[in-house]
Amino acid sequence: MGSLRVTQNIIVQRTLSSLSNQTRRLLALQEQISTGQRVNRPSDDPVDARRGVNLRLLIGQNEQFIQNISDISSQLNETTTTLQQVVDNLQRARELTLQGASGTNSRAQLDGIAEEIDQLLEGILVAGNHQTNGRYIFGGSRTLSDAFDVTRNVGGEITAVTYAGDSERIDVSISEGIVVPYNEPGSSVFQGTTDIYRTLIDIRDNLRSGNQAALQTSRIAELDEGLEQVLRGQARLGAIQNRLERVSANTEDFIVQLRGVLSDKIDADVSETFVEFNVQTNVFNAALNAASRVIQPSLLDFLR
Repeated sequence: MGSLRVTQNIIVQRTLSSLSNQTRRLLALQEQISTGQRVNRPSDDPVDARRGVNLRLLIGQNEQFIQNISDISSQLNETTTTLQQVVDNLQRARELTLQGASGTNSRAQLDGIAEEIDQLLEGILVAGNHQTNGRYIFGGSRTLSDAFDVTRNVGGEITAVTYAGDSERIDVSISEGIVVPYNEPGSSVFQGTTDIYRTLIDIRDNLRSGNQAALQTSRIAELDEGLEQVLRGQARLGAIQNRLERVSANTEDFIVQLRGVLSDKIDADVSETFVEFNVQTNVFNAALNAASRVIQPSLLDFLR
């Protein structure tokens, strides 16, 4: 059986190959220390690298859900606040209607009450056409134009209000497979079972004509139904807000858990990596020392 002839070239090649491997290992540890990650590319650990990609995608998806909730929170808050203003105006209108229906008011007093009712009507019209970030919040999916169109008489007073939006609800994704509507169409909250604009117009006109019977019967009942109608819309929005707060908190907790798992999969143990780096540095230095002894000058070096 023949023996392998070990030449100086073989010794040099194997020594350099060993030094190259040691250098790569040293650089890999140095990269882990500088980045804080054990897996910096798929070749470092294909399985955990793939898991890291999936975890990052899942974290990004849930961060988008939180962003969606944040984006609609301002509109929900403004819608709730606006509806509260409508409730306050309707409650004041009810007080005035009861006062006007008492039969103890003079003509001038009734006209004064009618004037205040008219101002409340104007205020609720402004509320119905409220905008947030340039979008009309009560227009359903038609958010770029007034939700309500108004007709006025020669004196500038409102005589009719018509809904110009639609009844569509706008949904937003807040979790995997879960969407919620975050708008309240004016067709349901302002002009649902009761048209609160029509009711206020009729109250104003009944006061001016002295039609106390209509105030005592129809108008009070209509106001009560209109008030309940707005309160129901406000309650729906409040329930959505509470739900979004819970979902947002739960999603943030889930993201923290996912980041913990991601860290376990791809992050380096810094203290352990430092120890290994020091060991590898010593190994590399020893390899250099050994190489200097193995690769001795050849005969040709002396013949130069």
